[in-house]
Amino acid sequence: MCGRARLPQDYSEIKRQIKFGEHRAAPNLMPTWNLAPTQDILTCVRDAVSGERAPVKMRWGLIPGWAKEAKMKYATFNARSETLETTASFRDAWKKGRRCLVITDGFYEWRKGDKKPYAIACVNDRLTVMAGLWDEWKGPTGEVVLSCTIITTHSNELMQPLHDRMPVILDEKDWPAWLGEVETSFEDLKKLLVPFPSEEMHLWPVDKRVGNVRNDDASLVLEATDIGPLL
Repeated sequence: MCGRARLPQDYSEIKRQIKFGEHRAAPNLMPTWNLAPTQDILTCVRDAVSGERAPVKMRWGLIPGWAKEAKMKYATFNARSETLETTASFRDAWKKGRRCLVITDGFYEWRKGDKKPYAIACVNDRLTVMAGLWDEWKGPTGEVVLSCTIITTHSNELMQPLHDRMPVILDEKDWPAWLGEVETSFEDLKKLLVPFPSEEMHLWPVDKRVGNVRNDDASLVLEATDIGPLL
């Protein structure tokens, strides 16, 4: 699964890696080392008019358009890849092609059993770009909330000692298909929802302070020395 993420990088570097439209305004999003569901997260969507990649700040935790209120009674910050077409909260967004890239610099996971935390990221200082779905919810007084979910799949070999699920991380070559920049069938899109290669990722133990979302500073990603071996 994925219930905590981070994005402390400078926006200019994010814009370069994601290839946002040249004249797209930077969203008002603060750097964070400890991002939790219900908070705002950075996404990339395809602008239907210009075709450009647009940065959009969304609430992490999808609110389907049919919901009666903005507060869901169950968690929607992750969506299982196997049931996107049948789960009520996500099937409309899936069928309507409301796909997005969720932009992070990595995420955290807690080890099975002793619940010790680890940081996970892509190698070579690449952004950890996840497959997401988004939706638009309109409240009774006219407020509009854009929200998203991160799609998960079964874990790769690196992640298995921590958890049996992991976010779907998309390679750059697959971004055009996921964003709808090239015509792709639903069947071929589903084929993208697989574990990212273990050799393209790394993980390291971090301090248990990351468990409290009020802690949000660069020290959270420093390697801890008192956790012991992963296995």
